[in-house]
Amino acid sequence: MLFMPSTARDLGNGQIEVDVQIWIHEKNRYKVLDAGLARYLGLKLGSMSPAARLRFAQRTMLFHAEPEEGTVLEIDFGHGAPLVPMPASDGSGRTKLRATVDVKPDARTAPWIVFHARLPGPRPGVEGRALLVPPTGLSVISDIDDTIKVTQVLEQQQMLLNTFARPFKAVPGMAQHYGALARNPQTRFHYLSSSPIQLLPPLLGFLQDAGFPPGSMHLRESTTLRTLIPGEGESRAHKLAGIARLMEDFPERRFLLVGDSGELDPEIYGEVARKQGSRIEGIVIRDVTAQGRDAARYAAAFEGVDPATWHILRDGQPWPIR
Repeated sequence: MLFMPSTARDLGNGQIEVDVQIWIHEKNRYKVLDAGLARYLGLKLGSMSPAARLRFAQRTMLFHAEPEEGTVLEIDFGHGAPLVPMPASDGSGRTKLRATVDVKPDARTAPWIVFHARLPGPRPGVEGRALLVPPTGLSVISDIDDTIKVTQVLEQQQMLLNTFARPFKAVPGMAQHYGALARNPQTRFHYLSSSPIQLLPPLLGFLQDAGFPPGSMHLRESTTLRTLIPGEGESRAHKLAGIARLMEDFPERRFLLVGDSGELDPEIYGEVARKQGSRIEGIVIRDVTAQGRDAARYAAAFEGVDPATWHILRDGQPWPIR
């Protein structure tokens, strides 16, 4: 069972609404597929160090997983709350539910609501968690690839090597910028990326190791190696839907949108700002294409958006939002 770290909100009447999202799968290993990807990337598995082979195996493993359809789980929120049954998992192994429960936030795990998914029987449950988001404050919606993690999306071979073979590398300075924002106890982080759900475990490890504030994760639905790279329409739809859901769930919060110029973040964030301008604290685009703020692309992407709202950030520059 793989939980997506999701969000929760206090309904103000002693109840909390928790978004529970789970992917249920069987971990299969198909070494022939790993070998084919390794050949494509120019890797010789037999010559790699044990640490490098383990890293490659861990990052590719869930792309071979078999989804489990028809599994029914019960969610235990503790504190004497009744068990909450989940819908049966669908053909992709996914099941999700918004549960309203009578539980109090636990100071020991704050700002997370911790719960467990249980199969019928005596087996121990698997832990999941949801980020409790206050009604007001700042929500930072952040892309991952080439925004906070060096991926080189514009170069496919390098992107795949950075995704599957190399240690993840943080974009210089970004963890410090996010850490400064996180000093406000009302600030929350939501990592919205077109990376597939299979990369959730290593991405969570990256955020922790690189010193980024923890947050909810909003990754693309289960996929295979054949559909690792999404089309522009798929990525755009995924991000627009994720932003819309967060803004709908937390209507009194302000939002800071952080992305990069390697893909469609400027166009996506510009579209959001034109619709939700009063709620957008700012837009920060990490410059990976060296186009400059006066480029025709940005003029089109941010047409109708207050010029003071959006910023182009180059590595080494001060953070533009105060």
